[in-house]
Amino acid sequence: MPAKVEPTGPLAGLRILDLTGVAMGPYATQTLGDLGADVIKIEAPQGDLTRHNAPGRHAGMSSLFLQLNRSKRSVVLDLKDAAGRDALLQMVRGADALVCNVRPKAMARLGLGYEVLAGVNPKLVYCALVGYGQDGPYAERAALDDLIQAGCGMAALAAQAGPPGGGPQYAPGWIADQGVGLVATYALLAALLHRERTGEGQMVEVPMFESMVQFTMTPHLYGESFRPAIGGTGYPRIYARRPFKTLDGHIGATAYTPAHWHAFFDLIGRPAMKADRRFADQAGVAKHVGELNDLFAAELAGRSSAEWLRLFDAAGIPAMAMHTPDSLLHDPHLDAVGFFQDVEHPSEGAIRTMAVPTRWSASPPLPQRQAPRLGEHSVALLREAGLTPAQIDDLLARGVTVDGAAPPGAG
Repeated sequence: MPAKVEPTGPLAGLRILDLTGVAMGPYATQTLGDLGADVIKIEAPQGDLTRHNAPGRHAGMSSLFLQLNRSKRSVVLDLKDAAGRDALLQMVRGADALVCNVRPKAMARLGLGYEVLAGVNPKLVYCALVGYGQDGPYAERAALDDLIQAGCGMAALAAQAGPPGGGPQYAPGWIADQGVGLVATYALLAALLHRERTGEGQMVEVPMFESMVQFTMTPHLYGESFRPAIGGTGYPRIYARRPFKTLDGHIGATAYTPAHWHAFFDLIGRPAMKADRRFADQAGVAKHVGELNDLFAAELAGRSSAEWLRLFDAAGIPAMAMHTPDSLLHDPHLDAVGFFQDVEHPSEGAIRTMAVPTRWSASPPLPQRQAPRLGEHSVALLREAGLTPAQIDDLLARGVTVDGAAPPGAG
């Protein structure tokens, strides 16, 4: 019998039911679990799709699943079965929150809409992750990370900021899924704070589309911020910035303030440019950022990345090495703070994981549970919910739940 895991961190004592799959929801609930909440991942008998979308040592334990689902316990419930639904309702009685990315109409068909669950537990915070606000014409559309990047304008911005003739591009990362996952995290925590103050539960809807439009348009609403408009959309400095080619590679660097530019003029042996009135203040630098960045690019091409990084560091000009996913694994700063960590997974052996990035002086979170096997905690959690051994045996016999407690190869 494994030792009981005592939660630590600022959210210790909160119980959150996790009816999410793939990336956005699991990223949100993993964040909550890392901070100490008891997150119960409720999976259908086939499990979360990400269990199978990438390589792994054992079936159902892919790299994607491992990176999105630590700090959770797993229970299998077929919610289309009446007994599975009833078991979930039993769990709801003792939960603080439920996070779901099943479409609201589908949840209602299952008899698990907000009104039903609030009737079971009026203090429950029900956080619904949706593609689009449910009072708009897109409400029933599918929403995936790439579709939302297209719809929120981010992919088109890549064409405007990229080389001439280039088309829209998706960012090669889960920008929408993980970004909106963090929106869900703060929204849920705010709703729980409201409940602590008032005793009132509620439903919180977190739409991907609207969240990412706000994220994208914060700098780019620009002249359209005013009514009537005093210019178009698009922040020119973002269009002008780019990785800069050096003699032997690329670096990330930027001269942002007039002081940065004046230091750069000294570095390249053109101190007279400091007297140019166009670059005397921030407004002037912003107006002429395109031509300044062209000068920056021309000069950087003549020296090595290491030399520029050394010169910029001495001159106080912001710069950063151009990492790849591979080279990040050996970054000296990340090594020093212990960001990438090798841990022993109970069934998957040695795996690499990432530390909680925030630092806490009084209630530091310390994730103590790696991603669970499918149904690893089914029996224990159903017992905690008050089901009898006979009821649990019936659910197991009919495939409504799965007992995944034994690791692969266990006798």
